[in-house]
Amino acid sequence: MELHFDDFALTIKAASFDLPYGLRDEDLFLAVRSHLRELLSSGNAEILHFGLSPDNTADGQDELLEDGIFYRIIGYEKCLGIDLESTREEILHAFHYLVENFKPRWTTILMEEGAAKKEVIIELLYQEVF
Repeated sequence: MELHFDDFALTIKAASFDLPYGLRDEDLFLAVRSHLRELLSSGNAEILHFGLSPDNTADGQDELLEDGIFYRIIGYEKCLGIDLESTREEILHAFHYLVENFKPRWTTILMEEGAAKKEVIIELLYQEVF
């Protein structure tokens, strides 16, 4: 029998954050970690999306883009210990625990622009079994 884990993604608004462009994956994670932990633990995180990991290809279509800077954290449902019925507090707590205690497999900055909107996502991918 093959094990299969679904990825959950949490996308939150990064608010006013200066992007650290040009950093390697590990350095990027270290540069954003404290800001991300603070957002997740404050209870004030603006959740844009929670659910199965989305395909973020808007291909320049403004109506599919969100304007601003966001964090997207992706991890295994089984490792997070939450499901689609979890409360907002449970979701934020689970992702805070993930960021606080584990190093992502990779961290990158994704950017997409339309005619009027520019969406920038700092993506952290956690795919190791803990």
